Amino acid sequence: MNVHSFLSNLMNKRTQILIAAETVLAQRGFYAFSMQNLANTAGVAAGTIYRYFASKEALMNELQKFIREESANSVFSGWQDSLSDKQKYDLVWQNAFDCVLANPRRLTLIEMLHFVPNIDQAEITAFENDVFKPLIDFYQHGIDTKKFLDWQLFALVAASLDTSISLAKQVIQGRLIPDQKQLDQVRDASWAIIQNPHFNQQD
Repeated sequence: MNVHSFLSNLMNKRTQILIAAETVLAQRGFYAFSMQNLANTAGVAAGTIYRYFASKEALMNELQKFIREESANSVFSGWQDSLSDKQKYDLVWQNAFDCVLANPRRLTLIEMLHFVPNIDQAEITAFENDVFKPLIDFYQHGIDTKKFLDWQLFALVAASLDTSISLAKQVIQGRLIPDQKQLDQVRDASWAIIQNPHFNQQD
């Protein structure tokens, strides 16, 4: 086995364990989560897990990063710098909606992991800001150019992009039947609400 194949195998095994950890955590919760259950689900020896993660807390820390990176990859699918601002927003909004529907348990897991003891949440937040940097830069550019309302950045996100997640949750709970025309209307309304009404009058 060459070095490339060896490293690829290590990464695949690590990813396999993280995917299994997500499943076990969703089924059992944090306090009923055990490395032996994880080993059984992942199809590896318990000792193998400790080759990649020194402790349960270290595993949870890396799981949070894994979930955020996977989510970012889904949200930014199709993103191109050549797209207009509205096209970028429409893309990300729809991707976020689809992402939640494709894996609804992840929202619950993200909230659960936030309260896991002995986790450096500042590190997780910094990692999240890094993997979602194109989106943060997108909103910051809108603020700096005065195209968007002069609100705190994440207040703008909450008023706009987060509507896609809220709607997806309503679909999961059976309170809303997906209708693309209506989804587009909500998306467009959420875009309109963060626009600076005086932007066109700016010098």
